Amino acid sequence: MTNTAIFEGAHFQALLTKEPLKGSAIFCQGSNSMLFDRGGRLYRLTLEGCGHNFLTQQWVQGNRNVVEVIHDYGAVGPSDSSLPGSEKEFYWLAEVERLVSVDEHSEPVLARVIFGLFDDNDELPDNAVLSKRCRSLANEQPALAGILRTLAEAADFAESHEGNVDAKLDNIMRRPVTGELVWADPMGGCFYELYPKKQKT
Repeated sequence: MTNTAIFEGAHFQALLTKEPLKGSAIFCQGSNSMLFDRGGRLYRLTLEGCGHNFLTQQWVQGNRNVVEVIHDYGAVGPSDSSLPGSEKEFYWLAEVERLVSVDEHSEPVLARVIFGLFDDNDELPDNAVLSKRCRSLANEQPALAGILRTLAEAADFAESHEGNVDAKLDNIMRRPVTGELVWADPMGGCFYELYPKKQKT
């Protein structure tokens, strides 16, 4: 684990001075997301609006096979990216639960099923094919049905919002208390929904 942040820029630095990230420490990070620890609470900051919105919506709808979104802060600031077309991208923030990592040794059946989704070039099929394949596998693997249906839902979501699913084993974890398999980092893409605040009457 590195303490060098993958994000940089004035907007990111401003977020670190505000609640709830003020005084937090980097817990771990990936290519487009960072986890911060503050007083035992975990906060996930990401540029991937597709993944953030999918996880939040699925948890609200009762899907226990996605990471629990304890509190959704939504879009908390504009992206620092200078790439063309990134003007409407945001940093997204949520408080999430702690999970336990899995690997091919601890979850050999799951690993075999997930690895089987990739082709000979280590590439996933397009979203429509991935969705169909995961739904079929869910019928064949009842113990993995929840996580496979979640992957299918993610592929459907990605298809309609120009995202891409990152269905790799290291994005699947276990909930330590119940043992449920959980998808924690689902997809790339900057799709976002800004929900209007309710007007006071």
